[in-house]
Amino acid sequence: MKKKIGDTFVVGSEKIRSLRDIVKEAATYLKTSEIENPRLDAERLMGDVLGLSRAELYLSFDRLLKASERERYKNLVRRRAAHQPLQYILGETEFMALSFKVTPDVLIPRPETEILVEKIIETAKNQAGIRILDIGTGSGNIAVSLARYLKSADVVAVDSSPKALSVARENARMHRVEGKVRFLQSDIREPHFAQAMDSPFDLVVSNPPYISAEAWDDLPIEIRQYEPKSALCDGEDGLVFFRIIAQKGRQLLRSDGRLFFEVGDGQHEEVKNILRKLKYQDVVAYPDLNGIERVVVGVWTGNARGIRSRE
Repeated sequence: MKKKIGDTFVVGSEKIRSLRDIVKEAATYLKTSEIENPRLDAERLMGDVLGLSRAELYLSFDRLLKASERERYKNLVRRRAAHQPLQYILGETEFMALSFKVTPDVLIPRPETEILVEKIIETAKNQAGIRILDIGTGSGNIAVSLARYLKSADVVAVDSSPKALSVARENARMHRVEGKVRFLQSDIREPHFAQAMDSPFDLVVSNPPYISAEAWDDLPIEIRQYEPKSALCDGEDGLVFFRIIAQKGRQLLRSDGRLFFEVGDGQHEEVKNILRKLKYQDVVAYPDLNGIERVVVGVWTGNARGIRSRE
């Protein structure tokens, strides 16, 4: 039977226990609950309770906890032991060296998505007045990061979820780019989506739901049980939104505009083929730090030849 964290916490002279001992016990408990980084998580949760960075925490390991602090810590550790994502428990995560608010209404930003943002910044850094459309913005991590690092960018961020947009707006305010990002509630599957977006754009970017229905049950419990399924799984083959966005991208993009996708492991060739069949040019894929082809880019030149696609 797993030992419940806090069962041996005693206030008073009978058993005075330091912060160091409590964190160590919490890490052991998390390890028995099969949490991947038990010591790190135990420390970060304690830092959240005390309002301390990890460095400050190490300097405070000999201090004693108040009863209220100990009780709050115990509750947080139990939540983590139940495989609630640490980011939801803390209410924030880091992305592109920026802090983002996250709630269970939005997908937790992943490090691999930074590759997508970095490629866009690399492409657009010398372009003045560039217009960018972020489809499925979620927490706003892509849109806000682009607005923050591309000083002259005008960003439109779209999501079908009003709760996600509320989180995204708060992140834009937190990073003081609310004047550079316009948030709209809309669904890419709507018939007249493109007409409502005030096209054209220089860049369209999306990290769409790309987990297939078949692969969903194989995901870790932290994802399946706690993150919004609609932001991860398309309910079919994992390529549904790539097809829709690529098709409508031909109306959304100006001549020589670029479409940027984040793709799942092993999906890059299929997504490249989707773009090529729709007459996108210069279709390429870029790997993440693990060598996985993670970003697919295509250039839409159809309008330069007088071609205008229809929905």
